This record gives sequence, structure tokens and C-alpha cells, in this order.
Amino acid sequence: MAHAHYNMIEGRSAGFYAVLGLLGAITLAGLGAALYMEHHGHWITGMTNQVMWGSPHVFAVFLIVAASGALNVASIASVFGRQLYKP
Repeated sequence: MAHAHYNMIEGRSAGFYAVLGLLGAITLAGLGAALYMEHHGHWITGMTNQVMWGSPHVFAVFLIVAASGALNVASIASVFGRQLYKP
């Protein structure tokens, strides 16, 4: 298995400011989306009084199911003693 090689980004380099700008843009996009939903209401995500399973509910259920599946896979190493799944 190949080993990962990590490079340290200097604090005042162009790469550092590029990563910082990218993370800032993602943060601003998320804040803008939250503000848009706060201002226009949850109908944007597909929720109405008749249909309550909008995107936030579906996404929350997906995260719960994905977390339980990840926990099941992670427990294989300790519960069943499988060396292949150990970190």
C-alpha cells in the first residue's frame, strides 16, 4: 500500500491564500443559501403543508442511515476481530 506524502503550505504563499479564498467562498455560499432560505421560506426545499418530506428531512434521514452503516462497518474490526478493517 502506498504511503501518503503531505506537504506543508507556508503561511504567506500563494497556495495558502488560494485555499483560504476557496474555503471563504464556500462559507459565503453556504451563508448566502441559509439567508435565502430564511428570507423566502422552506418551500424552496420542497416543503409544503401537504408534503412535509422536503429536502432537509430526506437529507437528515440519509445522514442517520449513513452513520449507522459506517458504525456497523467500523465495529467489524473490534467485534469480530477482523484485521482487514482495523485502522
